[in-house]
Amino acid sequence: MDETPIRQDEQPIEPPKPEKKPAKRKKKRGHIRYAAPLGFLVLLFAVVGVISTIVGGVNLVKRWADDTPLREELSLALDPVMQLCPPPFDDAGTAEDQDTLLMAAIYDIAETERIRQLREKDDTCVYELEETLWRMIVPQADVEASFAALFGEKAIREHKTVGEAEYDAAKACYYVPLTLSTSGYVPVLDTLKKQGDGYSVRVAYVSNADVAYDLRGNAIAPTAAMSKYAQWFTVEKTEDGRWIVVSVTAE
Repeated sequence: MDETPIRQDEQPIEPPKPEKKPAKRKKKRGHIRYAAPLGFLVLLFAVVGVISTIVGGVNLVKRWADDTPLREELSLALDPVMQLCPPPFDDAGTAEDQDTLLMAAIYDIAETERIRQLREKDDTCVYELEETLWRMIVPQADVEASFAALFGEKAIREHKTVGEAEYDAAKACYYVPLTLSTSGYVPVLDTLKKQGDGYSVRVAYVSNADVAYDLRGNAIAPTAAMSKYAQWFTVEKTEDGRWIVVSVTAE
């Protein structure tokens, strides 16, 4: 076997190495390019939804707890009775002193007409006027209807002259001034308590002498804390939506 000696200045020729192909990257399962931003948006919408639900619930509770509309409704309905600070009674039909309640019914008629004229800018009274003393001639039937509207279907035991309203039995009517005097107190509708189908309403009375005035001479609305006397009105709502005074109790 012929062996050719290798010269020292010659290097052995190595066979070329095979080229390595770049390894393919394995795709990670479940990997999406926009997964992180999408997840953030989903989380953001979820948080916004929770906040909206909480805010909506809070607002709903506030609306439920806000009794302002009810107070305004009761204040308007009870005003003719509150203005005259009636003596306590358990039943308007059998009240020992019905005069004040009768006067409240007459006051309601006069005040309703006065307000109507102001709102409609109408100087013509809906009732016939007495020429000499400039008083309204109010039929007895209208006073009875007003009494029932305030106290329910109760009867007026006796029609007679009360306060500034003069009764004429022959003509079955009352001569009523366009403006009537009140009790000298400013009623403040204070506490409301649910009681059966109605409410127990605390009415505080502030003396006219204790009412303060601002720099323009306008009366500042008094508060219940300024009162020295209060009553509880028991009120119920009739089928036709009217509030009536069932009883009045001194505090």
